[in-house]
Amino acid sequence: MAKYTRILSIDGGGIRGIIAAQVVVSIESMLQQKSGNPDARIADYFDLIAGTSAGGILTCIYLCPDAQNPSKPRWSAQDAVNFLIKSGRDIFKSSLWQKLRSLDGFIDEKYPSERLEQFFLEKFKDCKLSELLKPCLISSYDIERRKAHFFDQIDAQKYPAEDYFIKDIARATSAAPTYFEVAKIYSVTNESYALIDGGVFANNPALCAYAEVRNKFRVAEDGNHKGPTAKDMVILSLGTGEAQKTFPYEEAKDWGQVEWVEPLIHIMMTGVAETVNYQIIQIYDAIERPNQYLRITPDLIHETPLPIDDASEEKISELLRIGNEQASKYKEQLDKFIDLLLAE
Repeated sequence: MAKYTRILSIDGGGIRGIIAAQVVVSIESMLQQKSGNPDARIADYFDLIAGTSAGGILTCIYLCPDAQNPSKPRWSAQDAVNFLIKSGRDIFKSSLWQKLRSLDGFIDEKYPSERLEQFFLEKFKDCKLSELLKPCLISSYDIERRKAHFFDQIDAQKYPAEDYFIKDIARATSAAPTYFEVAKIYSVTNESYALIDGGVFANNPALCAYAEVRNKFRVAEDGNHKGPTAKDMVILSLGTGEAQKTFPYEEAKDWGQVEWVEPLIHIMMTGVAETVNYQIIQIYDAIERPNQYLRITPDLIHETPLPIDDASEEKISELLRIGNEQASKYKEQLDKFIDLLLAE
């Protein structure tokens, strides 16, 4: 039995999810080497995976069971990278008519959602949340009920009303406003939900994952059942890049509603992620266990622009390079963190 409850959290970021996915390739390889198991998968060494948007899609990929062997993951970490590259190339394409009709995303969604839905259907088929290999938490936001909506594997296994098809979860968590149409999905009990990308409130879902484990995981102690505390958990949080764009005062001081829309989305997503990182650092510093939390995300401020919807060959190559660079930069910390994952 593992010594710690092990959490993996993956941010949103559109096509930049390739950065986090490429870091996971290195982690899976290190786990295979250290465990002596060449078939080891990410799902084998984490007790809960949380994700938003691209991170939510990756969560589904890592935990999706193999139809031929339902106790094992269907895909490897490298498969997940290939998945994001293929889907990005197919999905982030907009016809001239769509660009004109939407004013490039200004008055309608920038990309049609049919290709996205078809891709998820082909990959995930009729797999359900309750069938995923491990507990997970995937975020979205319900615009009709005006509340955060979490796809929770633990709840899905207990209550049919909380179960959904994975293809619909992937669609909902990645329904980024202005990029894709709002997702209208149904639970397996046919309850309807109108959902958008969870990045609007939890682009970094690490603290949500921490709360989920505190509340729903149970450890026996002196006959009582209580959730693990921070000292019982290790958290690996993977980002898709910190703030890329600066907004000079002289440029921003006279902006109105129209000019502020895009900058606010950038600020909100990176600001939320940075705040969650700050909060978890404080939690682990307070108990003097800073080594049990590791956050890996590149600073993109000096990089060439990497929009969340640019899936050109040039940008994909750049994202893969940055992912490899991050894995190399954090190799020493990852080596120590993997020892915690393997500790018994």
